[in-house]
Amino acid sequence: MEKNATNFDLIRSLYNETTASENRILAEDLANNADLKAEYTMLREAKNALPKVQFEPSESVLDRIMAFSRQTSAQTV
Repeated sequence: MEKNATNFDLIRSLYNETTASENRILAEDLANNADLKAEYTMLREAKNALPKVQFEPSESVLDRIMAFSRQTSAQTV
């Protein structure tokens, strides 16, 4: 029985979470199915439109982590 690619498969592919075998099958499916190719293109464009957010902890969080680290290392000596 042949498995059809799902939106989940397409999203996994966009985030490089598919195996080489899955990539080969998906590439073949995309080449032979215009609707699937259109869906993949739409999902890729949506992913590219997402903001490139990078999170950084606040200074107070870093201070607490460092204090905990100093306290922990002092206890082990």
